[in-house]
Amino acid sequence: MTEITVVALGPGDAMLLTARAAEALVRAERLLLRTQRHGVAGWLDELGIAFETLDHLYREADDFDRLAEAVAEAVLRFADGKPGVCYGVPDPLTDATVVKLRDLGAKLTVIEGVTHANAVRTRALEAGVRFSESHLSMTATDMLTRALVPELPLIITEIDSRLLAGEVKLRLLSLYPPDWAIVLGGSSIPLSELDRQAEYGHVTSAYIPAAALLDRSRYTFADLIAIMARLRRPGDGCPWDLKQTHETLRQYIIEEAYEAVDAIHSGDAMRIVDELGDVLLQVAFHAQIASEHANFTIDDVTTAVCAKMIARHAHIWGDVHCKTPEEVLSSWESTKKTEKGLKQTVDMMRDIPAHLPQLMRAYKVQNKARQVGFDWDSPLDALDKVLEEAVEVREALAGGSDVEMELGDLLFAAANVARLSGLQPEVALGRSTEKFIGRFHEMEQAVLAAGKELSGMSLAEMDVYWDAVKKREDASSRRC
Repeated sequence: MTEITVVALGPGDAMLLTARAAEALVRAERLLLRTQRHGVAGWLDELGIAFETLDHLYREADDFDRLAEAVAEAVLRFADGKPGVCYGVPDPLTDATVVKLRDLGAKLTVIEGVTHANAVRTRALEAGVRFSESHLSMTATDMLTRALVPELPLIITEIDSRLLAGEVKLRLLSLYPPDWAIVLGGSSIPLSELDRQAEYGHVTSAYIPAAALLDRSRYTFADLIAIMARLRRPGDGCPWDLKQTHETLRQYIIEEAYEAVDAIHSGDAMRIVDELGDVLLQVAFHAQIASEHANFTIDDVTTAVCAKMIARHAHIWGDVHCKTPEEVLSSWESTKKTEKGLKQTVDMMRDIPAHLPQLMRAYKVQNKARQVGFDWDSPLDALDKVLEEAVEVREALAGGSDVEMELGDLLFAAANVARLSGLQPEVALGRSTEKFIGRFHEMEQAVLAAGKELSGMSLAEMDVYWDAVKKREDASSRRC
């Protein structure tokens, strides 16, 4: 096993090396630094101590994850199983290449030192910024993909280029205002100037003070949970929010879901954002109520859905192979049956919620039947069933038998035609309803323009105007 001593070089000044770290560097039989761009490199040159660096790998890299692995592999080749090898990095605690070395099986001895966080805290103190012991610390590259918690101060290390500084700034601007005061080096600057400094390097670090809820105009999922907890706080919470229960909120989750669908249909991105937020609010609201009764928390909700997504995507996180969307759906249904202990097709039908809109429920039930081959061959075949059911409705209306059941059969048959045509019956009906509203509007406007009122007209009289609207639509359609 390759043994490597990893030495913390510290935040840039060789005078900040610990005695143990300095001794390890001086006594190393073979010394490798991650970068020449560090104050310790100059100190080693002055002492005449030979070392190599890996800067060429950074200049050639275009993917950070692959870069960290490439650097780790280069370190192993440098070590070549020989004793007395030292690898110097600014901060072993946050260095991705050190983690990769461990993953590749190297035996590491780590000599700690002054960290970037130590230096940034000192600079923040000098700049007159109040520092909190509770804080997050991460490299600039890591923070681009990690979740941020604005309520905690943030230390960002290794901002080694203007390009990376720009990416960091954009990430921070998703949560903090442009004029938010941060500390870069020993100076306090607005966040908007993070990528406008004279130079950057592996030891460039920034301190981002905590931002309270009211200091920000953009928010995270954690903020939503905190807001709900505040609104439900006994004594000084919101009277309306405190009064709500799972039962009183049921109607809202249905309404908000439909409003989200309507927003998606509109194609208005900001409206979709707004309505999806309302749906998410309902989830947070129910989770908060449940947590107050020790039933479950929002973490249980996210755990359940994440576990479900992982289990049902065995072609991503397992050994199942799916190449087409149809194969994915088949795998999903198979996993779902196993999870819920659904043995027969009828069990899967009964598992469909009875409170769904009934056209949607009919569509889903028919799809379950299709999975075992109980289905029409084409929409035209299914249309014959619609005609048959329409005759039965006529007979029921004439004979006074169970009209409701016959009408239900007719709608069920119509849902089959829609499904076999690749359409959602709920959506198709929605379009027809909108078309009816539009035509009715045109008809009513024409009636009013003629000095008449709908309430005083017979159906035959209204049909004249209705037919005129349809003819105009047909003429317009042919022109298009």
